[in-house]
Amino acid sequence: MIKIGNYFEYTGCIHLHTTYSDGTKSIREVTDIASSLGLDYIMICDHMTLESRKDGNECFSNGTLVLIGYEHNDMEDCNHYLLFETDDVLPVQLTAKEYVAAGRQQGALGIIAHPDEIRPRLGRYPSYPWLDWNVDGYDGIEIWNQMSEWMENLKPYNQIKMVFSPRRILQSPTDRILMKWDELNVRRKVAGIGAIDAHGYPYRIGPLTITIFPYKVQFQSIRTHLLLADELSTDISKAKRQLYNAIRDCRAYVSNYRRGDASGFEFTAQQGSRTVIGGGRLDSCDDSRLIVRVPQKADISLIGNGQKLLESRGDYLEYRPQQRGLYRVEVRKRQRGWIFSNHIRIGM
Repeated sequence: MIKIGNYFEYTGCIHLHTTYSDGTKSIREVTDIASSLGLDYIMICDHMTLESRKDGNECFSNGTLVLIGYEHNDMEDCNHYLLFETDDVLPVQLTAKEYVAAGRQQGALGIIAHPDEIRPRLGRYPSYPWLDWNVDGYDGIEIWNQMSEWMENLKPYNQIKMVFSPRRILQSPTDRILMKWDELNVRRKVAGIGAIDAHGYPYRIGPLTITIFPYKVQFQSIRTHLLLADELSTDISKAKRQLYNAIRDCRAYVSNYRRGDASGFEFTAQQGSRTVIGGGRLDSCDDSRLIVRVPQKADISLIGNGQKLLESRGDYLEYRPQQRGLYRVEVRKRQRGWIFSNHIRIGM
């Protein structure tokens, strides 16, 4: 945890699997690795099971808050959805519309998983995209999923490089998903989060079997930084509400730790004595400023209403908006994605 302005920043990893479903390490092994790397929280979501939560594994473990939900999907194995705080696993026969609605009715946090997969649905490595965009009621979407990007870029000619240097290939959220995310936010707040989709899969190359993305490696890639108004409570029930509400309110940004520690990044809108962060809103553009501070020099892009408005090399950017709309920030190093903010609304 670090203090940024009036907020407390907590950094963690979302979307992990353990041996309760198709992961390759036990929840104890996974939490020990997370705490050894100093993560403030992890969010585990094994497929169609909450046995881990029932076994009492939702807790603070050596300083890391371990939160447990589950990953739901429809009968065709599409429309994967992360649910945290449902009473139990929802019925398997429900449609996407039905399980999103059921989760919302129970007050659960709901996040669309790996929505942007476009590889074929058949074959050795099928895709699991989100298809039903007529559904509403979710709190957020994964704008960047590590395993999804890796699988989308895996080709016969590059598999050795991909297996032995899995973090190096990470580029950025796709333009498709960023455009979709901007579009969704025109109607209402939809949080953008990062996900690692950790399994620790074994992968065979000839006679060799290698673990792709060991948990320790994945924990040092895509992270989601959450900004809280108060320090994280030591009471598990209160701490959960704090983190889940930060996601719902879009008080978050996504980073790729492979490109550097992004902790301390700031994106704010100021108007007189008022300052808002990602997820916040100003009533108008009058005398307002958008300010970006980056912990290391990089290429900063300010995006307004889905269009690039300004690009600057450095660790600071300031802009006076002239029109109402949605504003967010993308930061890159050597053309590789590093930091992606959530939106600030001005006049809307």
